[in-house]
Amino acid sequence: MGIEPPNPPPPGVIFCTKCGERNNENNFKCTRCESLLHGEPPPKYVAEDSGLGALIPYKNTQALLAYYLGIFSIIPCLGSPMGIAALVLGIRGLRFAGAHPEAKGKVHAWVGIIAGGFFGLIYTAAIIFGVAMAIAKKQANH
Repeated sequence: MGIEPPNPPPPGVIFCTKCGERNNENNFKCTRCESLLHGEPPPKYVAEDSGLGALIPYKNTQALLAYYLGIFSIIPCLGSPMGIAALVLGIRGLRFAGAHPEAKGKVHAWVGIIAGGFFGLIYTAAIIFGVAMAIAKKQANH
């Protein structure tokens, strides 16, 4: 007793919403009024990786920075802050690589964690030891 829905168009047929003309569903524009039958197709993006992403993880900046900071944390005096920064960025880069595998950079993050953690710890301990020795020497002289 209710209202029956209109018959659906046969397969491969689409009707113009502006003038009602019957068109092939592959048509981009109406054959009568030339209005668009379909919306603009979404742009196609092709994710291309030339293999450079594995060598230099440019999509994982934190891992890349951790790597370089970890390597340069060998430098005395700068090793402590660079090592700590490399450790933190390495952990963050490792998490990012786990969440976004296409970004790569796990090896770079691990280099930052290991080298930065090691040299950061060594130089921080050396600084603390040096300060403690200076204080002890100063107190011994008084």
